[in-house]
Amino acid sequence: MLNTPLFRRAIAAALAAVAISTLIACHHNSVDDLLAKGDAAMQANKLSDAEAAYDEAAKAAPNDPRVHVALANLYSFQHKLQPAQTEYMKVIDLDPRNAAAHVALGNFYLDQQQLRQAEEQYRAAIALDPAHGSYYLQLADALNHEGRPADAEAEIRTAIGLAPSNAQAHLALANLLQSEQGRQAEADAELSTARILDPKLAEAPATTTAPESAPSQTAAAGSTKVKPLNKVFLLTKNSPVYESPDTTSNVIGQVHRKKYVHVVGLAGNYLQIKLRNGTVGFVPEAAAE
Repeated sequence: MLNTPLFRRAIAAALAAVAISTLIACHHNSVDDLLAKGDAAMQANKLSDAEAAYDEAAKAAPNDPRVHVALANLYSFQHKLQPAQTEYMKVIDLDPRNAAAHVALGNFYLDQQQLRQAEEQYRAAIALDPAHGSYYLQLADALNHEGRPADAEAEIRTAIGLAPSNAQAHLALANLLQSEQGRQAEADAELSTARILDPKLAEAPATTTAPESAPSQTAAAGSTKVKPLNKVFLLTKNSPVYESPDTTSNVIGQVHRKKYVHVVGLAGNYLQIKLRNGTVGFVPEAAAE
């Protein structure tokens, strides 16, 4: 009775479904494995190995936005600007409502000083996810680079309004206010608030910035020792880049979350990084946690 045509068809359909689901699972796992392999190679600064793994992942899953994000970040780190832009735009083509993808492309434009294009991408991200405070901070960065500090301040204050306990937002406001005449007291108050919210932003002893060709292993007496390192880290937070491992020192650049940075040393709770233009500076360790 069980050996009827209907029963045999049901068994065949069930086996086919299991086979398909198994194939999909294996395919997904293989892409995940390749991405993990590429990420590990990036962390070890083995860029050709990372590119090979990401390329293989892209061939296996050309419609998976993650593989294009990985390739875009790699190309951006290698200063391969056109391939990086192409990959970022592929992510948006595949998932136009992905706010993080718009932010990534905005960061790319900001790095290239294409400020209007960066602003457009950040505003697109905010329109898709208006509750995400960090997007306002990135928009503020672009506006400040455009010479529009009042507009930048408004965006930072919006971020603070969304999340009053966001230490990075208070720190961004402090850095902005420090550059404006007559607002040092306000800047100091914001910096104090940022340090209360995130004790890792507390002032560290000053050190001497190392020559870019050979990061300093020792500094002058009384300064923080810089331990040499040669790693690539993926940032988890936006951060100013400081001249020394001290948030009261001069800001010499800006780095963005979900972007790779070349870490050349450790100084207390700060990472010593080398920017694309060769400048060496410091970011709080918390930016890469």
